[in-house]
Parts: sequence; structure tokens; C-alpha cells
Amino acid sequence: MIDFVRNQDISRATLKPAKAVESLLKLAYSLHCKGDTLFIANRYAEAWEIYQNSMQAYQQGNDLQGVALSLTRLGRVAEIQGEYSQARELYLKAMDHFENLSDLQGMARAKAHLGNIGWATGDYADAGKLLQDALSLYRVAEDVPGEAWVYDLLGNLRLAMRQDEEAEQFYQTAFSLVQTLGVNLENRSWNFYHLGALGLFRGEAVEAKERFLEALKGFVKLKDGLGQTAALTHLAEIACAQRNGPETEHYLAKAVKLITPTGCKPLVADVLTGIAQYLKLQGNERKAITILMVALSHRTCRQQTKDRMVSLAASLEANLSPKEIAEGFNWAKTVPLEEMAGSWAASVANKAKK
Repeated sequence: MIDFVRNQDISRATLKPAKAVESLLKLAYSLHCKGDTLFIANRYAEAWEIYQNSMQAYQQGNDLQGVALSLTRLGRVAEIQGEYSQARELYLKAMDHFENLSDLQGMARAKAHLGNIGWATGDYADAGKLLQDALSLYRVAEDVPGEAWVYDLLGNLRLAMRQDEEAEQFYQTAFSLVQTLGVNLENRSWNFYHLGALGLFRGEAVEAKERFLEALKGFVKLKDGLGQTAALTHLAEIACAQRNGPETEHYLAKAVKLITPTGCKPLVADVLTGIAQYLKLQGNERKAITILMVALSHRTCRQQTKDRMVSLAASLEANLSPKEIAEGFNWAKTVPLEEMAGSWAASVANKAKK
């Protein structure tokens, strides 16, 4: 997701600039909007290039707010692709500009994104502090959508920390704030997704499946490829736990098709963990551990995913020698995530043709 609803009008200027500068800033804004369109379409590599061009134009026009917002966008693209160190650096640069501009909403946005990186990498204490700072800044700025967004991020953090009751409270608070503004399809879809995640954590498979299916319907209408992939992966996990092989394969194949072209490696890793569970269900434990090693050993794999797969990894490793496990991990580090996911999807497609 990208928090478009919290954008300020980056095309404005306090004083009317010179004609050449005005033209440059119009170009910068146009490029920024084009980058947003590409981002929504999951075309991240293209969005990255356009955001860079937009930032350069803002720099030439001496529009520091435009530069800061472009840095934030570039950080989000890097984060989506699992380049956490690069994303953190970009967000920190944006933060410096926002602080110099005394832009409370910009500072809040940068801190929230930094907190989300902490959630992804397992730096939960740091993430919590950053998200609370962001929440405070949004409150001072009286930015209700911003508050709701951060409450959702806090819910994600608490769930990763296995504090489901606190997570539920944060999700409820977020949705209550959204309701005061008017609920839209995106709000509803992510609320269903969060409720599904809570149900899955609590072992409430039937309820979780219903909620993920509702979330999926919304994401399909929104053409949100990342949301669809996340929902499909969890639906596959539930189907696998219920020993429903055809349904598991169906959900995973759709997820692979959606996610592999995007370059969103964290979600590719998530899908691979689902494939590993499915292979274990089929009795192919050696291949399952190989795929799981590829996912969990990749630097873009989120800590929450690693924590959720501990028991699966342990059960698969129990049948292998320490030497085999070490060799498997060393090999796994050399295999691209997309290549592994694509190879599995191709095998499924070939099987269907026979």
C-alpha cells in the first residue's frame, strides 16, 4: 500500500516562481503522479525510475517538500522489493527534509515507514517506538487517516509479537477512525484481511477463511496485486491444514502468477513457504525443505514469516542430517526466489496439461 490519502498538494508554491522554475515543478509533479500510477499497477521498477526523475526535477526547482515526498516514494519501492537497508536510508533522508520544513505529516509518514521496516526485519522494540512517534505527530497535525494507518501498522506489529489481543484492539481503533471518515472498499478489504490474520493466529480456520475470501474479493476489484497475493497465500495455508490439496494448489498457483512479475520478494518468500507446506502434505519432504530453505534464508524474508515457519522447518529438518541441512542452506542462498516459485508453477501447469 502507499498512503496517497495523506499527501499534501505538492504542486503548490507559497510564492509564484519564475516561469522556467514553474515549468520545471509542473514537470516534477506530473512525473510524481505518473510514478504513483505505475506503483499502483505493481510496476515497481518503472515507478522507481520515474520517481528518481521527479526528485531530480524537484531538486532543480529547489522544492524541498517535493524532494522529500519523492524520497519517501523511492523508499516505499525499495521496501516493497525487500531492500530494507536502502529503504531505511531513503526514509531517513526524507525525514531530514521534513524536519527542516517543520512538516509534521511528512515526519509522521517517514517515521511510520521506518517503523514498518522494523516490523519486517524483526526490530520490534524500535518499530514500536517509531510507530508511536508517528501516531503522536499525526494527532498533533489532526490527521485522522494518518492515525488510522498507523494503528493498522501497530496491529501488524503486535500480531508479529504474538500479542493478538493488543493487535485486535489496534485494528478495531483503526477501523473506528476510518468509519468516522467514511469507509471505502480499500478500508473494508484490509479490515477483513486483518481479521483473517487474527483468526488464523488463533486457530479459527473457518472464520479466517471467510474473512480472507472477503478481503480477496475487495483486492480483486481494487486490482491490488499485493493484497490478493497475501490473501491467497493465507487461504492456501488454511486449505493445506485442512488437507485439501487441489484447493491449496489453486490458491498458490494464482499467487505465484500475480507476484513473480512484481519483484516483491518478501511476498514471493511468503508464497514459497506455502508451497513448502503443500509439498510436505504431498509427502515430498526433501523438496519441501529445499524450498523452505530458499525462502527463509533470503535476506528479504520478513521476521514474522520466519517465526511462523519455525515448527514446519523443525519437522522437515528432523529427517535430514546436519550436513545435508547446511549444504541445503548454502545452495538455497544462490537461488533467486522468483526462479524457484516460477519453476514450481511451471511444473503445476505442465501437470495440468497431461
